[in-house]
Amino acid sequence: MRCISKLNKKNKSDQYWKESVHTQLSYWFGVMAVGIQFVLGFRHITILFGQLNILEGFFGLSGLLLLDLIHGKKSKKKIYPEKFKKIHPNLFYRFAITFGVIALIQFIFQIVPLITSTEMALAIVFAPVCEEYFFRGILMEPTFRLGRNAKPDQKFTVWRYNPKKRKPAKEMSYAELGGILLSGVLFAGFHVNYYGQPRLIGMVLVGGWWLGLVYFWNKDLTAVILAHFLLNIFFVAQFYQVFL
Repeated sequence: MRCISKLNKKNKSDQYWKESVHTQLSYWFGVMAVGIQFVLGFRHITILFGQLNILEGFFGLSGLLLLDLIHGKKSKKKIYPEKFKKIHPNLFYRFAITFGVIALIQFIFQIVPLITSTEMALAIVFAPVCEEYFFRGILMEPTFRLGRNAKPDQKFTVWRYNPKKRKPAKEMSYAELGGILLSGVLFAGFHVNYYGQPRLIGMVLVGGWWLGLVYFWNKDLTAVILAHFLLNIFFVAQFYQVFL
């Protein structure tokens, strides 16, 4: 039974490396988000708001152009994947769990964003798409490769194989753990410009670590993007609910 568990785990791992990181949903969603960020950025290029939008746009663009190259699946003839990754049948379940936890984190810290214009609201809604491509995709993908080739003494067991539930063992390399922690710290550091208060930066740090853990666990960038995107929609809706 243990051998079967390891074989199933290996097959799933091999399948991940044979596919693009992008689903059609995440890719074209990313293209739209990058376009919006650049348009808003260049409209307000002389102020911090515009400059941050341009930076967000480059975050997303780096993911669209480089993520599959890092992953090893970049087409030599096209700038987009020859074959997109199929949307996982458990996408809604993954998205719902991810969103539920980050929404709880936001609720605990009681954050209400300061939105002063429709353009700012639009930027806040689409920023997560670009951020996930960079902070979870670009920063964490290399650690997945290191984890794939890690020796047994470079890994630790998250949980052991459960023969009753037929639940396979789950291992994490120290490189992958470092990737989760680093991406969360850099994610929080980037948001200093938005929040600036230690308590609020703490919220972003914890949320970033959670999103990184989910991405490591499921290897599904689409679910993470959708959860972060919906959270920011609730941010904007919360603002209008308070101030209308």
